[in-house]
Amino acid sequence: MAEWGFYGRRTELAEIDKILARGRFFFCAISGRRRIGKTSLIQEVIRRRGLTEKAVYVQVPDSDARGVAQAFEDAIEDVGFGTDFARETCSDLQTIPMLLYALWTQNGVVVIDEFQYFNRRALLEFQSHLQREVDDARSDTKIQGGLFTLGSIHTEMMAILEDQASPLFNRVTDRIEIGHWDFETLFEMFRAHGVDDPHHRLFLWTLFEGVPKFYRDCFDQGVLHPATDHRLQTLRKMFFEGSSPLTGC
Repeated sequence: MAEWGFYGRRTELAEIDKILARGRFFFCAISGRRRIGKTSLIQEVIRRRGLTEKAVYVQVPDSDARGVAQAFEDAIEDVGFGTDFARETCSDLQTIPMLLYALWTQNGVVVIDEFQYFNRRALLEFQSHLQREVDDARSDTKIQGGLFTLGSIHTEMMAILEDQASPLFNRVTDRIEIGHWDFETLFEMFRAHGVDDPHHRLFLWTLFEGVPKFYRDCFDQGVLHPATDHRLQTLRKMFFEGSSPLTGC
């Protein structure tokens, strides 16, 4: 059986390649609905560009300031990049951006997922602290690292990055919007998994349209392959069994 791979997103990959190739600080905001593949895209960039030892991925938890600081420290320890400095520095919302700046000076790439959480009252001060470090990084021509922010709640991302009253207004250097898979990508994925029957393809598209996460769930549930009873198996495994990923949808 075929393994799950990375499909499509050639335009987005090319955009990110251009950003990284400029050789100067960047602040790139990547937005799109949940399950659309923002995290997969950035992980593929890290893999293809050989940035594993220079990239720090942080998923911001739904937590207070201390929990967020711990998430940043843990993420840096997982990579081993700047670990000692993280233990000494990463303690609150003010020191996190200082740590990020230190990583950027070493050409590090930082990815902050669920960035919209920083619009919550308990975490709002982070925006001002980050603004200061971003401004310093943009004025330092020696810095080649940068920041990717990923967010899925459009209104909150707009409030952080687009509102003129926000500390981070006009700080973003690049924006990428992630949409559904197009049909070319869907057919690429179908071919990879031997789903050649047009009726089977239409059935899957009717259920899941172009949302990548749902097709990955199909793969994980063992139903993304040719079968005479593909309708029954897909509905049972995806919606009706106790462990089905879409139970209750």
